[in-house]
Amino acid sequence: MTRANLTYADAAMPVRTFEGFDPDTPVAGFYKMRLRGGGVMCGIRIWHGPPHDPVTGEEMDRGWRWQTEANGAQIDIDRVWPKCADQPISEDEYQHLSGLQTWAQENAPKSAFADPHRKVDPLASTLPF
Repeated sequence: MTRANLTYADAAMPVRTFEGFDPDTPVAGFYKMRLRGGGVMCGIRIWHGPPHDPVTGEEMDRGWRWQTEANGAQIDIDRVWPKCADQPISEDEYQHLSGLQTWAQENAPKSAFADPHRKVDPLASTLPF
């Protein structure tokens, strides 16, 4: 019985590749996530651009930076990225989730839909649909 003239170093080993994303670099787009355990889903918008004045909402003449909104309200990017990265959504779905919060703030202010930081009460009678 003879052995092949091939050393282990010469053997072609399959190269393993991993697909994914860099958690340190945000990706602009629309996502959904819960801001707390037991809360409702809310829409997250991430973009890179000039900051907006918190009082007037006007674009400020400052350096561009990564910014985030949760249902239209400004939120710190460290609270949402990269946790939201696995649930991208369309802009229409983001508008729908934001609209649910707007509706609930007017019609059901004590519900979790009005405040995504609040836990869902399954016994509450007001539902946004």
